[in-house]
Amino acid sequence: MTDHPSSVLFHAVAGHDIACYGTAQPPSRARILRAGPLSAELEDGAVRTVRWRDVEILRGVAFLVRDAHWGTRSARLSDPEVTESSDRFDVRFQGLVEADGQRFRYEVRIGGSAEGEFAFEATGMAETDIVTCRTGFIVLHPIEGVAGRPVRILHADGSEEDGRFPALISPGQPIFSIRSLAHEPAPGLRAVCRLDGDVFEMEDQRNWTDASFKTYVRPLALPTPYVLAAGTRLEQAVRLSIGEEPAGGDRLSPAQPSNGARRLTLGDALTVKTLPITMPPVGVGIDTLRLPEQEAGAALLRDAGVRLLVGRFDPRSADDRTLQSFARLVDATGAELLLELPLACRDPLDAELGAIAERIDAARLPVAGLTVAPAAYLRSYQPSGPWPEGPSFAEIYRATRRVFPGLPVGGGVHAYFPELNRARPPVEGCDYISFSTSPIVHAADERSIAQSLEALPAIMETARSFCGGLPIRIGPSAIGMRDNPYGPGPVRNPGNGRLPMARMDPRQRGLFGAGWYLGYAAQLARQGAASVTLGALAGEFGFVHQPGQWPQPWFDQEPAAIYPAFHVLRALASAGGAPLLDCRFDGPGPAPVALAWRRPEGDGTVELWLANLEPDPIRLDIAAAGDGTVRMLDARHFASSCRDPRWMDEDGQVRPLSGLDLPACSVVRVVVSHPGSAFPR
Repeated sequence: MTDHPSSVLFHAVAGHDIACYGTAQPPSRARILRAGPLSAELEDGAVRTVRWRDVEILRGVAFLVRDAHWGTRSARLSDPEVTESSDRFDVRFQGLVEADGQRFRYEVRIGGSAEGEFAFEATGMAETDIVTCRTGFIVLHPIEGVAGRPVRILHADGSEEDGRFPALISPGQPIFSIRSLAHEPAPGLRAVCRLDGDVFEMEDQRNWTDASFKTYVRPLALPTPYVLAAGTRLEQAVRLSIGEEPAGGDRLSPAQPSNGARRLTLGDALTVKTLPITMPPVGVGIDTLRLPEQEAGAALLRDAGVRLLVGRFDPRSADDRTLQSFARLVDATGAELLLELPLACRDPLDAELGAIAERIDAARLPVAGLTVAPAAYLRSYQPSGPWPEGPSFAEIYRATRRVFPGLPVGGGVHAYFPELNRARPPVEGCDYISFSTSPIVHAADERSIAQSLEALPAIMETARSFCGGLPIRIGPSAIGMRDNPYGPGPVRNPGNGRLPMARMDPRQRGLFGAGWYLGYAAQLARQGAASVTLGALAGEFGFVHQPGQWPQPWFDQEPAAIYPAFHVLRALASAGGAPLLDCRFDGPGPAPVALAWRRPEGDGTVELWLANLEPDPIRLDIAAAGDGTVRMLDARHFASSCRDPRWMDEDGQVRPLSGLDLPACSVVRVVVSHPGSAFPR
C-alpha cells in the first residue's frame, strides 16, 4: 500500500514530533560536557548522566522545587554560560520558580575535571513563603553495577557504616542520614558522592519503575508539606570523586564493532524450571470516565484478537450504568472480564459484597475474576504507617469467596507497585495478585520513560518474593496515570506537554508510545507475568482513536481509526501462548526493544518485533542466515498506519538482516520464514 498524499503533507507540515510523540513540542536534547574520561549530560538545568570511561556513575543530579502535592514546579532558566577545555568544564545559570504567588530564585554552578572531580552546587532564596514537600537536590544512582552491591555510608553525624544497595526493591528507605556514599560501579573503579547543605536519605525508585536509587534532601519522617519562609537561604552541593586503579582504563574501554552497529542474537526458547515461557494474554483496560468511547471502539478491539478486559467498579461513585456498559463491552469484544472492586468497608463485608453481587447479576455481567482490596489503599502510605483502619485483607478475601463462590479472587492493590510492596497483603485465600504501574510519577521525558523498562524485572522478582508463587497479573498500565495515590488526582495537561503525574500523556498517540508498550509487555512476559493489561480501549489511554476534550494534534483534523500502539496490541494478542525466544544485544550505544516468538505454523518461523525508543536512528545486525521480511512503521507511514488497523499485517520488504537501520521511534516487524542455522529451533 502506498501512503495517502496527506501523509506526506503531514510529515512536512505538522512534523516529525507529532508522529513520534503526539505533541508538536520537540524533545529536549542534552549537551554533552567532557573533561578527559569524565562526561556529563546537561539537559533542562539538570545533569542526566555522569560517566567515567563510558561507565555510568550517576544517572542524574537535579535541583528542584516540589509543590504541596509532590508535583515538580517548572523553572525558568537563564541561558547557561559554558566554558570547556580538554580537561575541564564549567557551567553557570540562574533559575526562577514562580507559581501560585510563590517565588524561589537560585543560582547553579556545575564543574568537572579530567582528574575525576564533579560538582553541582546551588544557592537559592525564597523571595516569598514557599509551600513545598521538597526543595533541594536529588541524586540518582543507576541500577546496573549498583543493585545488590556494597556501599560505604558516611552518616550526617560523622559515623560510618558498610551497607548494600538493595537487590530486591525496598518498600522503605534503605539508607538514612546520608553525608556521602562510596561504591564501585565497575571493577577497579571507585566513586564517592558527597552531599552537603542538609540531611539526605535514599529511596528505591524502582518501586515506581524509575531505573534508579534516589538520594534526596529532607527526611520523609519530617512533616510535609512545609513552609520555606520568605528570606530563607539554601546552600547545597553534590560532589563526586572518581578514582581508578592504574590498569582500570584498559578494562573499562569497551570494544567497538567496526560498523558501529548493535548486534542482536536470538537464543534458545526462554524457560523457567525447564518449562517454556510463553506469551501471556494481553488485555486492555476499561476507562470508566470514557464509557461511550470504550463501547465505540469495541469492534476494533475484537478484530485485534484481545480477549481480556480489566475494569474497575467503585460502588462509592459508579452507578449501575457502569456495569451495564461493561456487559455490552464483554458481549461486543468476546473478551472475559476481570473486575476490580475497591471496597468502602463501611458495612459488614457480606452485606457490602452481597449488594454488589445483586447489582452485577441485575446487569447480567459475566465476570471471570474479582480483584478486591479496601478502597483506602488507592492512597499511598509510608511503610511505617499509619495504616487505614478496617477489615483485614484476609477477611475481605474470605468474605468474597462466601458471596461469590467458585469465582477466582484476586488480591493485591488497585494502585501501583509501591502500594503493594508496602502493604504486602497475605496471599492465603487469593488466586492471583495484581497491581499496575506508570512511568511518569517522577519524570516525564522520553529517556526516563524508556529507562523505566529496566526496572520491571526487579519489580517482578520482588513481587514473587512475597506472593507465594501465585500468578501475577499486571495492569491496566499506561504511560499516563490512571490514579494518583500521592495527591488529589492526576495532573491536567491542557498544553499537551510532557508532565509528570498527568492523566493525558501525548505519547499514547505517537510511535514512541507504541514502542514503549512493546517493551513493557516484552519485559513482563519474559518475567512470567500471568497477564499484562495495557491502556484502555479509547480515551486518554486508548488504542482506538475517538475525538476527545483534550488536544490531539493531527487527529483533530484528519480521519483516523487508531493510534500506532494498536498495531503492537494486535501483534501481542496474536502471540498469545507462543514460546518466547531469548534476545541478546552486543555492541555500542542504546539497544532497541525486542520481543521474539516462534509462530505456531510448525515450520520454525520466527516473528521478531523491534522498537527504537531513541531520538536518533539505531543500526542493527541480526545474527541470522538469509533474508527476512521487514515491515517498518516510522514517521513516514504514521498517517497511513493510523487509518488502517491492519496496516502492519501487510507484506513487508524482503531484505538482508544485517545493517538494518531503525529510524527514531520506529516499530519494526521481522519475519524469517525459513530460519538458517543461526536461528534456534
